[in-house]
Amino acid sequence: LTGAASISSSLLFTNGKIILGDNNFTLASAATVAGQGTSKFIETNGAGQLLKLITANVTAAELPVGAGTSYRPAFVTTNGTYSSASVGVKVLTLADPNKPSMISDFLTAHWPVTKTGITGTVTLTGQYIDAGDVSGTEANLRGYFYNGTDWSSTGEAHDVALNRVTAPIATATGELYGMDKFVLAKAKVFLQGAYNTSTGVMTDALRTPSNLIPLSDPYRVAPYNFTQVNNAITETAPASVFADQASANNNIVDWVFIELRSSQVSPGNTVLQTRSALLKRDGNIVDVDGSSPVTFNNTANGNYTIAIRHRNHLGISADPSTNLLATTEQKSTAPLLDLTIATDAQIFGTSAAYAISTDNKNVMWSGNANFNTNLRWNPPSSDKDYILATVLSGVSSTVLNNVYSQGDINFDRRVRWNPPLSDKDLILSSSLSGVSSTVRVQALPN
Repeated sequence: LTGAASISSSLLFTNGKIILGDNNFTLASAATVAGQGTSKFIETNGAGQLLKLITANVTAAELPVGAGTSYRPAFVTTNGTYSSASVGVKVLTLADPNKPSMISDFLTAHWPVTKTGITGTVTLTGQYIDAGDVSGTEANLRGYFYNGTDWSSTGEAHDVALNRVTAPIATATGELYGMDKFVLAKAKVFLQGAYNTSTGVMTDALRTPSNLIPLSDPYRVAPYNFTQVNNAITETAPASVFADQASANNNIVDWVFIELRSSQVSPGNTVLQTRSALLKRDGNIVDVDGSSPVTFNNTANGNYTIAIRHRNHLGISADPSTNLLATTEQKSTAPLLDLTIATDAQIFGTSAAYAISTDNKNVMWSGNANFNTNLRWNPPSSDKDYILATVLSGVSSTVLNNVYSQGDINFDRRVRWNPPLSDKDLILSSSLSGVSSTVRVQALPN
């Protein structure tokens, strides 16, 4: 097309495509379409869209759009009243750029949609190419609508046999897409070793002046090797996430490890899924894009126990009897599990399960250098001895500078045995309150 065009009665495809570019192509309410299929359709390769005028309820009206040689039609169903009404659609052959960063199963095509003049319901179905448009497991796909802020699978339908996903179109503009059912988790914690009571935030020294924090999940590899559950995709963040952010409180401190636990059977005991995510200076945990809540794939909305672990701190968990997180797929309504200000009754275990800073914030116990389930000065499994024997290779005078290490208890980019700023002394003075016989035990539901 070199300009807008419309069909009032019938459109018959015999050979080739109608390529829109930046022009709209309109089908009148009474117009019929025939002959469409492989290499015979309307290609929406620019700003233009295929518009269907609506004057009465329609059921599965076919909108013959596609891309390349592949036919990826949309089907619109409406119920309501109409005033100069239309539904517009196009298909783009790429994964929806607004999908959550760590979605595991998704389509590599999506359907931007508009609606106008309709009071009532509009439902859109998109037909994708079997296998060719699927990344991951097709059986996990669900229909989703994106309204510019939130995703919703409410009222969705999916048909693997027909290669179709369906969702209600709730707003004037949006996108139809297919991906796995997910929920978002918002949580907040402070690491004792990085926390500064004077500023009320944590240090981000590991990422500046040069970034030491790995771009990929450190918990999958030695020396940590945390157990992953239902999470085969390695989390990887772009380098830009570790650069200075517009607000300094959004700068990244480190990676943390999150456990999504059941609240139904033996509450909190069963780990359903794990995720590695990023911790900001203000304590908020975000996904690999550095800003979004953390995605858990193939998970239904509901109440879950959330536990947070770290490579040299004892883990902390919400109490499954008093402080479940009600997860949802919508960012704007996802609740925050703020363990920094939670009451003792809301945190699993006794008050010894976490430390309280001088500004009355809950912080995760620091100094678990050997990343086991306890924090101790004296053998066996002494954390200070691990720093000397393993991290410093038995040489107490060694100072490791500019390292990302489990022995760096205060997050100052170095590991040292001797004063000043001794990491082993910080374990005794801070985490163990100066009492060498004290043993801190990690409190997670088991």
